[in-house]
Amino acid sequence: MYLSLYKKLFLKLRELNRESNPKEDIYYYTPGISSGFTFIEVMVAVVIISITAIGIMHGTVHSRGMLRSLELRERATEELTNYMEYWQGRVADDRLSMVEKAGDNLGKQIYLVGNSNSNLKVPAKLYYNLVKQNSKYNSPVYNAYKIKVWITWQDYFLQENDPYFGDVVHERILETVMIAYN
Repeated sequence: MYLSLYKKLFLKLRELNRESNPKEDIYYYTPGISSGFTFIEVMVAVVIISITAIGIMHGTVHSRGMLRSLELRERATEELTNYMEYWQGRVADDRLSMVEKAGDNLGKQIYLVGNSNSNLKVPAKLYYNLVKQNSKYNSPVYNAYKIKVWITWQDYFLQENDPYFGDVVHERILETVMIAYN
């Protein structure tokens, strides 16, 4: 009962206020309640937006690094498949020298990004190994070689003063058996 009486009184005061000040009619001014945000509300909103922005920036930097790493891995795989095709052709030609049959464990220097004169470069090394396959099923009509090629490169996302700089080495390996007919 007291609540409904209070409500009627409040509505009567509001109506009187509208008649006295028609400009505030659209605002529904109520006495004792101020419009706008307090300083604390604004600061809380700033903190929430800052935390969200930091999270988004961290995610963006991480995804960019992962995309660059994926790009390098794709480039390394391209170089590796080209190198494998080269050695498959050499075995099919069947004119391998003794030095070539020994393999290359020192590696051939290539660049996945840039070249030897550029500032931004990612060097890599290509290796190969040829092993003649002997089995009781091989006929004297052909020779079988197991070809193994691999590539290594370093992760250059770390800065030079980072304690893990140069420790992260990536490697991709391809192997196949190639038959050369005599």
